Amino acid sequence: MENQSDFEVIQEGSISKLKGHLVDSTQLEEHAQILSKAKEISLKELFSVSWLGLQRFYEMVFKFPNKTLLSDIPPHVYRILLLLPSFGKKVGVKSFMIEVSKPNQEKKKISMTIEKLAEIGKKQGSFAHLEDGSRISGSLHHLCRPLFNDFKMPKKNFSSNWCKKNEGICNFFYEYSCFMRVTLEMCSLAQDSTARLIEESLQQICMRISNLEFGVKTIDPNFSDYKSRSLMSLMPHIHEVSKSVVIGLNLSSTTFEAVSETFEAIFLSERMVGTELFDQMDYFIKFTDQLTPMARSLEDVGVELGDNTLKYGEISSLRKAFETFSGRDLSEKNIATLRRKLKMDQYTNLTWDDTLKEIQNEFKLIQNELGRCIVALQGFDLVRQVLEHRVGEVEILKDHFEAVRSKEMQWEKLKELVLIKIVDRLVTDQEKFSFAFFFPDCTIKQNESKLLNGETFFF
Repeated sequence: MENQSDFEVIQEGSISKLKGHLVDSTQLEEHAQILSKAKEISLKELFSVSWLGLQRFYEMVFKFPNKTLLSDIPPHVYRILLLLPSFGKKVGVKSFMIEVSKPNQEKKKISMTIEKLAEIGKKQGSFAHLEDGSRISGSLHHLCRPLFNDFKMPKKNFSSNWCKKNEGICNFFYEYSCFMRVTLEMCSLAQDSTARLIEESLQQICMRISNLEFGVKTIDPNFSDYKSRSLMSLMPHIHEVSKSVVIGLNLSSTTFEAVSETFEAIFLSERMVGTELFDQMDYFIKFTDQLTPMARSLEDVGVELGDNTLKYGEISSLRKAFETFSGRDLSEKNIATLRRKLKMDQYTNLTWDDTLKEIQNEFKLIQNELGRCIVALQGFDLVRQVLEHRVGEVEILKDHFEAVRSKEMQWEKLKELVLIKIVDRLVTDQEKFSFAFFFPDCTIKQNESKLLNGETFFF
């Protein structure tokens, strides 16, 4: 399993390159000095990120006295950076990776400057192609937001007359599908980061317990309550349970990505009619049924992982063996042997009282790591809440979708009901920033029921 040591900064001239995993536990402070001197920071080799890890990195770079350019930003990183309200205002975007594809071919990633992409957008509109015919994945009014600072640019280039006449509902369905996709993607990142942090801490706990058990024989030959091996044997199960959640969320996010891309293809079809849009939204609604059992299983997974994690703190007999030992008969040689087994300095503090203080500190460190795990496990509950929020919104879509399709209900009313539901249940920064990004013209506040236009809603 990878840990925080799998993050590194490689310096090449005036360019700093980030490599590996930028997660919650990454010690960014260790790299602040070298990064502050870089004119450009490449993110090309960032394999994975967490929301908190990336947010902490961006806030650090934002505070540097000199302007810094970010380059070769991978799509999964760029999608998160876009949500940060200050993105693009001081920290520049030199280039990022866009995803392009041709019919019946897999996506590929190419580097693009935001200025070049904006130029394409001005000529073609939000949904664009490259000169070789490859379609750019995503809307340029999202991808170019840091340059235009205007959610209406580039303008939507709907091809069919039906879309042009019904731009409002097209926008709403598309923006909500993008909102769903990115919040699910961040749920996956949160769970991946949680799993990584928990496993790192549990490995640290096992290492310390193993050292203490190795040393306890020196003072208590009859000690028999060994735990480190059984605790280590739990690790593969904890890993598999945690990863199963991440895999499920990834599959959901990927499917909603496909839904968004299908909308984009529909918008570019000159022969598109209203039934295609509604059929695609109907598919989207039905697919969200998988989120309900996933949200329910998260609670069970959290409880199971919590029960297993608490077992790493059941070492009272080991603590008692050390703390009830008088140490009167230990020679300096005995203490040096004990300290060697405990991986402590063997040439200082060669008294039992001083050594016991260091041993007690080891137990404190174990409790600290266990506390980190308990806090991290709360992430499962937050993700469950986010999934339940999306399920609640989709229930509104289900209840009123056919009425909108048959024109018995105005689509604006449906949008109002959905957005009110979102705003009244926002609990995380990820949701707040995502909502502000995809619905920047919304002025609904908590417990309001009237949809206004024209003003920007700030959190």
